[in-house]
Amino acid sequence: MSWRQGLRQRARQGIPALLEVDALLQAHGVLAALPGARIAPGLVRFQLAAVTCEGLQGNGLAWLQGARQGRGALAGKVPRYRPWKAGAEALAEIGIGGLPDDWPAHAAVYGCSSIDRRHWLLLLPERAQLWLGWSG
Repeated sequence: MSWRQGLRQRARQGIPALLEVDALLQAHGVLAALPGARIAPGLVRFQLAAVTCEGLQGNGLAWLQGARQGRGALAGKVPRYRPWKAGAEALAEIGIGGLPDDWPAHAAVYGCSSIDRRHWLLLLPERAQLWLGWSG
């Protein structure tokens, strides 16, 4: 197994099963594009599967209610997440001051952090992206 496959498999453990992903995307320097973002020791970015994008576009925040527990153990335990939030409230939850200037003002954004605040998830459905960040 390559390091990239290993990273993808391990990172997927922190993502709730409801959120299907298709690919691991390049994440080098990508956090710097988000205003006010804290630098996370760990950051991976996934391409969302079509079924996940459709669920989010059709039902928004309500669709995410069941996505509050990771698939498997990360650092010895399964991440459990706080309730999902939308828009500016979602960004504030994970320490981001806003989206890049080229992002449409009406675009949906969802985010949540783990109960212990060591992991966070950011969903950008219009770009079909899921970001998973972690500390320590």
